[in-house]
Amino acid sequence: MKIVKHLLTLACLGALCLVLGCGGAQRAPTLKLVTENYPPITFMKDGKITGFATEVVQELLHRQNQPDNIRMMAWDDAYRLALQERNVVLFSTTRTDKREMLFKWVGPIGSYRDVLYAKRGSGIAIVNLEDARKVGGIGVVDGWFSKEFLLGLGFKNLKSTKDPIENARGLADGKLDLCAFTDITAPAILREAGVGMEDVFPAYPIKAYEFYIAFSRNTSDEIVNGWRRSLEDMKRDGTFERISRKWLPGGGAASK
Repeated sequence: MKIVKHLLTLACLGALCLVLGCGGAQRAPTLKLVTENYPPITFMKDGKITGFATEVVQELLHRQNQPDNIRMMAWDDAYRLALQERNVVLFSTTRTDKREMLFKWVGPIGSYRDVLYAKRGSGIAIVNLEDARKVGGIGVVDGWFSKEFLLGLGFKNLKSTKDPIENARGLADGKLDLCAFTDITAPAILREAGVGMEDVFPAYPIKAYEFYIAFSRNTSDEIVNGWRRSLEDMKRDGTFERISRKWLPGGGAASK
């Protein structure tokens, strides 16, 4: 009987230790990784999520012994999830003053310019942003910083969607006068919409930015700092450069 009681006591103590995290390091929480359709940075191909930032994040997951559970969703939904839930990784994300305190940041992993594109032959000439206010409609994407920036300047002629490819088609069909895309993603977005870069032209450069991997604010500093160290290791050992050359041969990746 004493032996049974002893075994029951040990079992209870073991269960209590599991709950309280006694007797060893606690297991790191599983991260929720979310991204959007944003070729060639992140996009779906043959049923798998791929792209420049995706491969960077997958390598970081491998080095951090974290599972690859990346999900693709509309940017606005992914952004909201990262604001509302803990241990969410959102990529890739433009780092701005407005967003600075909303997330914890790893990077930069790249840079780009926001550009207003017009249909070739449209006769549209944009000398400054005041000219852009006068056109009929500017295609922007929910949650993208180009939309936030133009809204902040008081633009009233923005036509917003969740899908940049829809905007590219609208530009080609003449339903939109301008579209805001980044210089590194415009070719792929237009191609998916059945439009060539020769069919459009950069009417006006808006601004240059860097993009990062963003963590929800309540993610532990230990996890975020681990990702930072792994990214630095990737840049030192050449892995980051290899991925960059594969996806962004024309430039756009952050080497430091």
